[in-house]
Amino acid sequence: MMRAQTMARPFCLALAFTLSHPVMSSAADLSCNGLLESGQTMICSGFEPNWALELMCDGGMSASFIDAFSGDGIQTTPGSISFATEDPWQLETSHPVTGTIAYTPGGCTDESGAVRDFTFTPTGAPGLSAPFYPFCCRIE
Repeated sequence: MMRAQTMARPFCLALAFTLSHPVMSSAADLSCNGLLESGQTMICSGFEPNWALELMCDGGMSASFIDAFSGDGIQTTPGSISFATEDPWQLETSHPVTGTIAYTPGGCTDESGAVRDFTFTPTGAPGLSAPFYPFCCRIE
């Protein structure tokens, strides 16, 4: 009986340490402005008119403006992005797209009915005029 208690003690201590010190990997892995992990892409797709902002994390953050509402085909324009704040993420791209991405767990439903955790509220986009409406972002 004493041996079982002795063996259980290190396990209980390790479990107590783990529960009191949660693994910080999710926060530590968010290397792009605390929003994305390296290798991830966030796509914020507007609807009516169809356009999207694509954020890519590959050691640093970059952005592409995807235009499906003007011209004959879909045009993707790469660019840069800067953040004035984080969580919520107030941003401006070189395209220029401006707005805020907010973490809204399960709070955004896109046009297909899919529930998303991030909401983008644009304040400006090339070729578009107000009013602007919030839409969902997905991470790939």
